[in-house]
Amino acid sequence: MGAVGGLVAVVTGILGGLLHAVNAAADRVHTPSFWFMGLATAIAYGAVSVVLRRSDAVWIRRVTAAIGASSGLALLAMEWAWLGAVPLAGFALWIGSWLWVVAYVAILSVLPHVLPRGEVTSPRWRPALWLSVATLVVASTVWAITPYDQQDFPLELRELVNPIGMSLATHPVTVIGVGVLLLVSTALAIASLAARWRRSGGLARQQLKWLLLGAAGTLVLAGLARAFPAGPTEVIAGLAMLPVPIALGIAVLRHGLWEIDVVISRSITYAALSAAVIVVYLTSVWLLGSILGDWTGAPVVATALAALVALPLHARLQRWVNLRVHGDVEEPHVALARLGDRLAAASDPQELSTRVLPAVVEQVTRSLRASGARLVLVDGTTAVFGNTAVFGDSIETDVATGVARVSLTYGGLPTGELMVHRPGGLDASDHLVLARLATQAGVAAHTVLLAHEVQRAREAVVVAREEERRQLRRDLHDDIGPALAAVALQAEAALKLAVDDPDAAAALIARLAPRLNQAVGDVRALVHELRPPTLDEFGLAASVHELAARMSTPAVPVTADVPDLAGLSAALDVAAYRIVAEAVTNAVRHAGGSSVQVRLAVAGGNLEIEVFDDGRGLPAEPVPGLGLTSMRLRAEELGGELCLATSALGTRLSARIPLATQVPAERPVPTRLPVDRLADTQPAGRLA
Repeated sequence: MGAVGGLVAVVTGILGGLLHAVNAAADRVHTPSFWFMGLATAIAYGAVSVVLRRSDAVWIRRVTAAIGASSGLALLAMEWAWLGAVPLAGFALWIGSWLWVVAYVAILSVLPHVLPRGEVTSPRWRPALWLSVATLVVASTVWAITPYDQQDFPLELRELVNPIGMSLATHPVTVIGVGVLLLVSTALAIASLAARWRRSGGLARQQLKWLLLGAAGTLVLAGLARAFPAGPTEVIAGLAMLPVPIALGIAVLRHGLWEIDVVISRSITYAALSAAVIVVYLTSVWLLGSILGDWTGAPVVATALAALVALPLHARLQRWVNLRVHGDVEEPHVALARLGDRLAAASDPQELSTRVLPAVVEQVTRSLRASGARLVLVDGTTAVFGNTAVFGDSIETDVATGVARVSLTYGGLPTGELMVHRPGGLDASDHLVLARLATQAGVAAHTVLLAHEVQRAREAVVVAREEERRQLRRDLHDDIGPALAAVALQAEAALKLAVDDPDAAAALIARLAPRLNQAVGDVRALVHELRPPTLDEFGLAASVHELAARMSTPAVPVTADVPDLAGLSAALDVAAYRIVAEAVTNAVRHAGGSSVQVRLAVAGGNLEIEVFDDGRGLPAEPVPGLGLTSMRLRAEELGGELCLATSALGTRLSARIPLATQVPAERPVPTRLPVDRLADTQPAGRLA
């Protein structure tokens, strides 16, 4: 039983209310009838069940539907029986005489056990829940077999006979036993709700606070109803059925219970629209009938007028309700979809910063009805909307000035900070909305940071390439160029001496050979810098072993564990070799350790590189140097990643690069080099 039961409750409650109006018009109203209690219970709890049709609060939906349906059916059956000579009047009278007990007992002793999220109570309170269910069954059964003259029937109807009435139901032991069961089960139900309230915190505590007040209000009013005469008792008993639905409404609208604010806004909109259309239709029919007399076309014209009014009225009502419920004229998913469209439409970092971030802070400001908002990313990029002078330089939430701050994260990494100001501050519901918006803002901020990082990486690649070209030009121009020019001059001089003084020419040519060999060596050194020749001659594994042997010293031996890695791409060979060479060079020169270990392996479609030294480690906040930046860029250019972990045991540099040589078109780039603190790091002066 769920939304269908809720609809049954509302429909039967309305029909019962209409039948009561018919009986009242025919002077067939009996006191006490408790029609107001049945009507209020059916509509209020039935509406709660219908509203919860899209939520995951299954038990709440079922219990409220059962409460509303039993109360509505009891009211409808009783009013049907009062009509007089109608079919099944006797059966309807019997149904109406006891079915209301189901709703009454469920509100007092069953519903509190499953509030607020609808979960069945914990094992400690489960026996109390079963006691409440048993109380509901026993109380309903006893009331069903209680003779009519012993019930709250009007005096003029006491001669009616319950077809299954038994004297056992009115025995003092039975009456006292049912009363004790009801008191104990109700007390335990309220106690279970209070226990959950005491154990909870934050937003859940605010939700449970209102529900506890609602349950207490129902209990107090139900007790007061028995202390007044029949007339006031009917009114108080009807009002006693309303505190819990009202508390549920407050918990939903102010504290985000069940997260169904969209359902609430649409339900309010369509209810108001239906009422407005009915009023327009009836008013039109009445006016046209009064002006034109008995004219059969009046309903048709009234229907046309109602249809013309419905569409523009729906749009206005939806905007008005959204503004009250969500704080914006649009529903949250529409606003987020619009934000996503803006994010997708942006094509470059500058556009992301100028379009997406302002859209985020504007949406936050409007949704929270704030006076201003400011978003600051970790790289210093800032976006503002509205009045931001109130934020100042404080980094803490200031309740007195109404400033709320929330940190933005994505994937566990900080992306920025969002600040919102509203006079009077934000309540618990507003903080829930702010948390939801902060999640979306964190995604947008992460996207902007990635775009900025990609742009910086592109610039770094261009700068590195131009630096390499400038170094190559300097080496060619300053070293090899002059050497070759000098050799050329000496060769010309030797040519001139060849006829007149052959011996001098031969001696001059003999001196050219070492210089030419030196120039050839310089050219080879430049070529080796572009790509180590050992990679082409022997492969990556042999090159790394040769590097380890060459870099080893008696004080700091370097060992390499590298399997056969044939078949790697040229780009991957060079990147891996350069990363290992730079890491080993740093470790041998600066770590101050006793050994350096190098390991390469292929795992999971990646080439894994590890260089570990047992030196003094890095400082607590290392400053990435040129070598470390170069290694990171080499890994990321091929779609990989580089990590640096340091502890008191030493430093471990690890890189993971995909074996595929293609560079991904859109590779998420970390906003900074991840440095994991494995243990307390000893102070050190080494920088990569």
